[in-house]
Amino acid sequence: MSEERDYLKIEIPVEEDPPFVPEQPQPTVVDTAKKQAAGAAKQVWDSDLRKKATKGMKRGAAAVAGTVAAKSQKVVQERMVKAAEEQARQQTEALKTKIRETDWQHEAKQVTANGLRWLSTQLSKLAERFTPKETTQEE
Repeated sequence: MSEERDYLKIEIPVEEDPPFVPEQPQPTVVDTAKKQAAGAAKQVWDSDLRKKATKGMKRGAAAVAGTVAAKSQKVVQERMVKAAEEQARQQTEALKTKIRETDWQHEAKQVTANGLRWLSTQLSKLAERFTPKETTQEE
């Protein structure tokens, strides 16, 4: 059994297409006007008059900024000093109130009692160190 196969051969011819080149639009009145406007703007931008005006504005802005900065710094400093003074006054008043309201006799007794307890504990520890250990004698 031999099978003979006939293959069909299809040939596709290669066509040479020229590369795609987009059409170049012709300059219009609008394009020409845009170019003229851009050229005029560049000429004005590069002019000495514009450079002098810009320099003058920068100097004026710097002077105004310096004055404003100095004034605002002074105001901030004054406010900070006032706030610190007010806080110090409030703390002083709170301390005076606490001193007036404290029962110093009770405080003295309590501190003395705590000190005596601590001293007692320390003396007890010292006594334990100096107490001789009992030894049992063998008879």
